Amino acid sequence: MQTIPGDGVVIDESRNTLRISRSYTAEVDRAWWAWTDAAAITKWWGPAGWVASVHEMDVRPGGRWRFELAPEDGSAEPVRGTATYGLVDPLARLTYDDAFADDAWEPDGTGTFPTSVSFTPVGAGCHVEVDISFPDTRALRRAVDLRMADGYAESLDRLDAVLRTPREVAMQTITSTDGTIIAYQKTGSGPAIIVVSNVAEDHTGLAGLTTALSEHFTVISFDRRGRGASGDPQPYDPAREIDDIAALIDVAGGSAALTSGSGGCAITLDAATALGNKVTGLYLYDPPFIVDNSRQPVPTHWVAQVENLVEAGRRSDAVEYVMTEVIGLPAEYIEPMKQDPSWDDTTRYAHTFAYEGKTLSGLQDGKPLPADRWSTEAPIAVAVGGDSEAHFHTGAAALAALLPNVTILTLPGQSHGAFWAAPAPVSQQIRQFLLS
Repeated sequence: MQTIPGDGVVIDESRNTLRISRSYTAEVDRAWWAWTDAAAITKWWGPAGWVASVHEMDVRPGGRWRFELAPEDGSAEPVRGTATYGLVDPLARLTYDDAFADDAWEPDGTGTFPTSVSFTPVGAGCHVEVDISFPDTRALRRAVDLRMADGYAESLDRLDAVLRTPREVAMQTITSTDGTIIAYQKTGSGPAIIVVSNVAEDHTGLAGLTTALSEHFTVISFDRRGRGASGDPQPYDPAREIDDIAALIDVAGGSAALTSGSGGCAITLDAATALGNKVTGLYLYDPPFIVDNSRQPVPTHWVAQVENLVEAGRRSDAVEYVMTEVIGLPAEYIEPMKQDPSWDDTTRYAHTFAYEGKTLSGLQDGKPLPADRWSTEAPIAVAVGGDSEAHFHTGAAALAALLPNVTILTLPGQSHGAFWAAPAPVSQQIRQFLLS
């Protein structure tokens, strides 16, 4: 067994393994974030002088990670890698099968390297250990000759700089009823409000609104299941999301208001129904309910279609299908959308379209809202953008006719995207409704 002094690298020919380890002053949750967030990993992945770009990062069992490494000076051709995740034990361990990839993102035939990354708390910091297995000693020696050990060691050195960078608000974690880790942030002061994000985004998707609300509220924003640093046990069950919100309400002190926009409104109403007087009020923006012929109903089997496309690794196709066949965007909009960096973020969370579709089941069929799904005495503001499409207005009216204590509000001059793009008027309306 050969040890490279000072590097934390152990080459073990008796087991045909390569181990690279490093201790950090940052806590485990910070290190986990750096390994599982696509934007974060581009800041340190790869040896010194190389730049990483992430093309896909679906951190869940069976999910895929596709990345490219290129030298900053253009002195060599880019190197592509593809990995399939096995075990995803939040804040503790990741495993994945790593392979070099060709231009079509298929393994190039040079071998697959099972890799395990463990995260261990050590005092106020943590220890990260990477173990890579090789089929035989020849493959191990070839990897060493190609400087794989050096590359990993340099990557972990670069990671230290990322972990030392101050962060505005630390992510914290709770354990939900079924043992799933849920990551959240808590900011501001005042009455508690929980911001429930939408499909295909983590807590950062509503960062503008969270910041605006924190001037008057204690705001809890969180990564919903299957997003960001939170876990994603299978099969997905919408009821577990209610458990997550309940646990966050406990963090808030036992009661909180809830707010969400578009597709997130359904699970927010479900939570208010299940949690009773723990929910002090709701602000819902543009619930996407289709209750009449003001908009064509969604396709009957669209959730299964998304699941099939994601299972086949066609995540971009799944997003395109939702955009055109479910949301109803014109096909000519898609190619320009694909050129925007946000498309990659959306494809990363393509599986969550099926999750949201399950919570929206029965609410987008062009039929009246179910009379027995929701029951809450909490005051509810249903806000609609003044420029939003007709079905958002009819859906809001249908909800107001169904539940007591509903106030319909209009946000003049705003359309469906205001919940994300116009945090100032949205937060002002929330404040006026909940604090007046």
